[in-house]
This record gives sequence, structure tokens and C-alpha cells, in this order.
Amino acid sequence: MPLIKSISGFRGTIGGRPDDGLTPIDIVKLTSAFICLIRRGGIKRPRIVVGRDGRLSGTMVNQLVCGNLQAMGADVIDIGLSTTPTTEIAVTELKADGGVILLAQPEGMECSQAPR
Repeated sequence: MPLIKSISGFRGTIGGRPDDGLTPIDIVKLTSAFICLIRRGGIKRPRIVVGRDGRLSGTMVNQLVCGNLQAMGADVIDIGLSTTPTTEIAVTELKADGGVILLAQPEGMECSQAPR
């Protein structure tokens, strides 16, 4: 599956070439863009909730996302294994500035990350 970027997030098959599959380089670039977008609103040290499902590549993707968010100056609240609604509620309840949910697609080993 080619890398697809949209208003609701991005998705693609783990691996492949940058800008074609979903590689570590793509994850870092897109996570960095997410933080830059939040900072445009005047938030200097954003609080970001990160949740994920239990797919095999979830730990690797989660570590990349959380590490990059922290490197970009965000305070990360990693809630671990969770559903999309739980992550969305956590953003509100924890008064976070945004959220990231890492999900697998039912067709195989794919990843979808939707900023909220």
C-alpha cells in the first residue's frame, strides 16, 4: 500500500522506501509536522497523548513517535494499548493539546496514525 497522507492522518504499509511505504523516516517527518502545526497556535510546549493498538510493529512505531515528539519539545503522555475513543477522551480529560493514535489496518501489517 502506498503512503497516503490526508487531513485525518496518514497510512501505509510498514517498510519500503521513504515517501512510498511507511518508514521510520516518514514517521519522524510526519510527527514533526504535527508538532509544528500545533506550535503555530502559540503552544510552545504541547502536551500530546499517544495511544496504540497491539499490532506487532506497534512498539517500534510508538517509540519513534514518542521519541520524536519529545525531541521536538512536547510533553508526551503515552497511554499504551488503547482504542481510538479512549485516546480521544484522554486528550480532553488530560487537557492535552493533541493526540496520536497508532492503528493497524485489517488487511495486514499496516499502520494508520491519525492526529486528533
